[in-house]
Amino acid sequence: MIPSVIVSVLGGASASMGFGLAMGLGMAVTPVSKPRQAALLVIIGAALGGMASLAGSTPWAVAVLMFVSAVLSAATNKRSAGLLSLTPVMVILFGPGPINLTWWAAVLWILAGGVAGALITRLLKFQAPTLPVEKRTAWEHGIAVGLLCAAIMYWTLTNNIPHGYWVAVTVLMALRPLANQRRETLNGRLIGTFLGAMIALLAVLFLPVWGAVIVAVLCLFFLVWYSMGGAYLMQALALTPMLLIFASLGDVERGFELTIERVIFTVVGIAAAVLVALLLRRWESRREALSG
Repeated sequence: MIPSVIVSVLGGASASMGFGLAMGLGMAVTPVSKPRQAALLVIIGAALGGMASLAGSTPWAVAVLMFVSAVLSAATNKRSAGLLSLTPVMVILFGPGPINLTWWAAVLWILAGGVAGALITRLLKFQAPTLPVEKRTAWEHGIAVGLLCAAIMYWTLTNNIPHGYWVAVTVLMALRPLANQRRETLNGRLIGTFLGAMIALLAVLFLPVWGAVIVAVLCLFFLVWYSMGGAYLMQALALTPMLLIFASLGDVERGFELTIERVIFTVVGIAAAVLVALLLRRWESRREALSG
């Protein structure tokens, strides 16, 4: 939390959000990767974040980056599920999302956050289990999620739907590559978003701006913490207030508007994720029947 507060003072809210997400990436890849592998994965995240900043809200460019990041995530899921799960989210937040940085600033803050996350993980000796995903399952999941999220982003940006990217974020965060994790993450995403939206609304309504910023930074800390522990409901509970508070600081009316949008788009994203999960399960069952 302390590095994120310092970055917030030095570079503003966008830099703090980008740095915090990159810390999460560094903390996710370090326990299950060799130092060179972890460094490469952070560099990939920085490259995607920089290209997303260049793409901005250009529909076709964001759609392409979404698919590429999902495919890269699928490739690393063969080693351990979720290694690059944050990179498609970073594409959204650094592109059409609330993080407003030049491409070079995005690259630098992501690299700095990734290094900070790796150092914290090493110093505190955080550990995480390796959860390899079967090769075919990893590719099927990655391609399906990539195509769906690319289509969602293209549609929302082409039609100028405010914060429509939250639908894609929901799909990315809730639809896990391992089938036995999907029910928990889908339920956690829905419940965590509702509770997190209420926390954000109360913070915007009743706290001064500096107080709301403290709540947002605390949520960023808990997001990284629970990302390490795997408690997805708590991850969603921490992510939602962080995003909503940073996006509506000092504007109560905007806080109401964003809270309603967040809940609606989360429900839509959950519905899309459930549909894809059912299709993937049916495909897997059919494949197993044919091979048997």
